[in-house]
Amino acid sequence: MAFPRDLASLGPSHASGLAWSPLGPYGPDHRWAGAGGAGEGVDAMPRLGVAAAAWIVLFLFAPVVGEQIKLPGVDKAVWIGTDLIAFAFLVLRRDLVATLFGSRLLLLSWPLLAIASALWSLTPGLSAYHGLQLLATIVAGITLRTTMGLSRLVRIVFLGLLAGQLLSAFLTVAAPALTRGTDGNWAGIYSHKNVLGSLSSLQILCAACLFLQGWNRLLTAFGFCLALALLLATHSATALVAATAGLMPLAAIFAWRQGKHVTGFCLGIAIALAGVGILVAAARGADISASLLSDLGKDTTLTGRTVLWQFGLDQFWREPLIGIGYKAYWESPVTTAAYLHFVMKQKLWFFHNNFIDTAVAFGIVGVILFTVALLDTARRVIADFARSSGYVEAWPILFMSQLFVLVCFECPLFVNHGLHQLLLAAILPVVRSPTIDGSEPITRD
Repeated sequence: MAFPRDLASLGPSHASGLAWSPLGPYGPDHRWAGAGGAGEGVDAMPRLGVAAAAWIVLFLFAPVVGEQIKLPGVDKAVWIGTDLIAFAFLVLRRDLVATLFGSRLLLLSWPLLAIASALWSLTPGLSAYHGLQLLATIVAGITLRTTMGLSRLVRIVFLGLLAGQLLSAFLTVAAPALTRGTDGNWAGIYSHKNVLGSLSSLQILCAACLFLQGWNRLLTAFGFCLALALLLATHSATALVAATAGLMPLAAIFAWRQGKHVTGFCLGIAIALAGVGILVAAARGADISASLLSDLGKDTTLTGRTVLWQFGLDQFWREPLIGIGYKAYWESPVTTAAYLHFVMKQKLWFFHNNFIDTAVAFGIVGVILFTVALLDTARRVIADFARSSGYVEAWPILFMSQLFVLVCFECPLFVNHGLHQLLLAAILPVVRSPTIDGSEPITRD
């Protein structure tokens, strides 16, 4: 049985909701049933509406360090507003809380574990406080998907990131001292080149999906080119690899949608290239590895990452079962964090590897929970795409492909405030099953 999906509202009883509310436009008319073709999909896409403005502001300013662009505290204010929206969702949509939270138990176990770690944490107050913020971030992601739907979500991310990238490009020309690091790489309005790089790679995925779907192709083509230019300007190898990993499923989906002949031809080319690659790698694997690292601007330590990883693994083996608490390593005076900062010659607050961060904070229990939640999310977004294979509905798959790269070399998840963490909660599908007797519909995945 096919179910209506991607609803901005989950039932007619909410039709009287305020359209301008940050919780989104309610009512059965504000929906997008996944489209098969580009033209069909763009015709069915609902308007963003005034409610989307608050979410666009979030994606524009949340990753910004306000002090850097002479707007002190703007990022903190945006996240406080997001936390309040999450709280309002819990209060105003209590009829949906049990259903929606029930469909996301694995993801919600993260903040619950973070809060519970205060019982054994080296910094109990900090672990509990940041755990509550992590819970609010995940609830905000649920709110975004529930009230906006997937088609609006992708456009909101695109427009928010586009505004930030336009501002980054302008300030890089007008005030390069504010937006360039000491090495000359572009950081834009963000704190580091890796932040601009990761957001640019995310924007590339949004622009590509919206372009293929047929939504405002001139604007999305411009956004794609601008994001690509900024990505190259950052010289962030991790973001470049993440963008490539994210686009690979889209290329496969595009070939598949062209018919079996094109799909067979592309599959044959891919298999032939893979065979050649295996032979070359077997013959000159070490040389290729060194050459690739050099081309990406990396040394054998991956710009110091392997040193960070060793610090993290040493700490993990001291408390391998349940760790030392959420965020405790970086704030407690009894850990090696101060020595790590001295060795790395910079203030760092994560190990540039999500698995190591969770291992240090929660031990092997955290690593298992983190891995299972990621794999389950990937399974569910693939199953959702299979039910309605529009290009916009492929975006969660692209996002997850990119995320699997970022979690190995950055720390986009299990953070109290972060766009990737919010989006991970937002990409999980919302499905409504129609009832026969006309009673209130049941929400389920």
